[in-house]
Amino acid sequence: MAGFAEVSDILWRERELLDVLLFKLDQERLLLAEDNVRWLARANHEIDVVLEELRLTELTRAMEVDTLAAELGVEPGPTLAQLAEASPSPWAELFAAHRAAFVTLTAQVRELSEANRVKLDDALRATRESLLALRDQDSP
Repeated sequence: MAGFAEVSDILWRERELLDVLLFKLDQERLLLAEDNVRWLARANHEIDVVLEELRLTELTRAMEVDTLAAELGVEPGPTLAQLAEASPSPWAELFAAHRAAFVTLTAQVRELSEANRVKLDDALRATRESLLALRDQDSP
């Protein structure tokens, strides 16, 4: 069936986008570690662009998965695990491998984005404190 290949292609695309997102988050981490704020806005913009591509790809995946689910006699909106369970070999194994990769990649994205958020919060707090100290020095 053609639906299996389309869904798999979309899953590969999502994995690729998650990998790009990890790369962009790591760039942001490096900028934060070096206190290099010059390129931080650009790095954040690039992260937003990848996130938007991911959202669009997820919508396409949802439509293709629903089409495939109907062919397999599965309720609309199945999870990837449910889709793998309902699929014949070799698709079942491939979908299970995609699912395992997504679990790993999303955990890495979550961890890195949380670490970056903490560093950004720390940098913001330090900037505020510095500005307050400067204001206090300038006050008579």
